[in-house]
Amino acid sequence: MAKMYCQWVGIILIVLGVIGFIGSGELLGANVKGLHSIIHLVSGVILAYLGFTGTSIKTGAQVFGVVYTLVAVLGFVGGTTVIGLINTSGLYNIVHLIVGVIGLYVGFAGGAEMAKT
Repeated sequence: MAKMYCQWVGIILIVLGVIGFIGSGELLGANVKGLHSIIHLVSGVILAYLGFTGTSIKTGAQVFGVVYTLVAVLGFVGGTTVIGLINTSGLYNIVHLIVGVIGLYVGFAGGAEMAKT
C-alpha cells in the first residue's frame, strides 16, 4: 500500500504543480502559483521516485503523512495561509488532511506488505 501511495500521490502532486504554473494559478479555491506549486512539484517528484524505485516507501509515506497532516492543521488554524507563506483554502486543507492521514495509515499501520523499506 505504501508503494501505491507514493506512486499515486507523487504523480498527482506533480500534475498539481504543473497546473499551478501553466493554469490560472487558482485550484480548489486557493492561489497555487509560486511557492505552493514548487512544493507540489518537489514533493511529488520525491514521492514518485520513492514509489517507482521501491526505495524507503514506508518511511516516505510516514514522513509525507506527518508533513501533510501538519500542513492541514496549520491551514485550518491559519485560514487562508499556512504559516503566512503558502496560500490555501478550506477545501485544500481537507485535501491535505486526506493525503496526510492516508500516508500515516499506510506508513505506520499498512501491514506486512510494508516490511520492505
